[in-house]
Amino acid sequence: MAAENISKDLFLEILETLNERLGENQLNMSMNIYGGTVMVVSFDVRPATKDIDAIFDTSPQIETILIDIAETYGLAKEWINQDIKEPLRHVKQEDLKEIYNFDHLKVFAPGAEQMLAMKILSSRAEPFRDFADAEHLINFLEIETLEQVLEIFDKYIGKKFLRDRQKIFLNYVGKDLGKSWKEFTV
Repeated sequence: MAAENISKDLFLEILETLNERLGENQLNMSMNIYGGTVMVVSFDVRPATKDIDAIFDTSPQIETILIDIAETYGLAKEWINQDIKEPLRHVKQEDLKEIYNFDHLKVFAPGAEQMLAMKILSSRAEPFRDFADAEHLINFLEIETLEQVLEIFDKYIGKKFLRDRQKIFLNYVGKDLGKSWKEFTV
């Protein structure tokens, strides 16, 4: 079976199944989601994501449940991963809000400002969606100036991480959105 992309509806179905399996095993779980998953479930920006970037406490029982869910739904082996831990170490503060609350599972996601800061930090080229996501978040937050963007980046990440890649990224975002931002020279 081919690995399936995870839509918002499928994500909710998976969460319900995960909640049931946690209950059957007398377990509780708290999960923080990030990246494309947040853009799918919190902002409805895209129809699906290929994987779930999340932070959660794990155990052999939870790992078994997650593998069973992958098999049940025809998902890639790495459908849920904690690779986000590396970029998260640069986040000075989190702005997490509970977005789903089941009997045995709670799911939290960062707000738009933190997501924008994280997208700028990543500044990855296509096929990653950082550019489109940053543009959507800037519009969602009704940001008009580069200074506003930089204040958000400093609040969550810190100006010391604003390097050439991020500056070039912001130059392109500003141009694409038709903003009259002063451009960085690199």
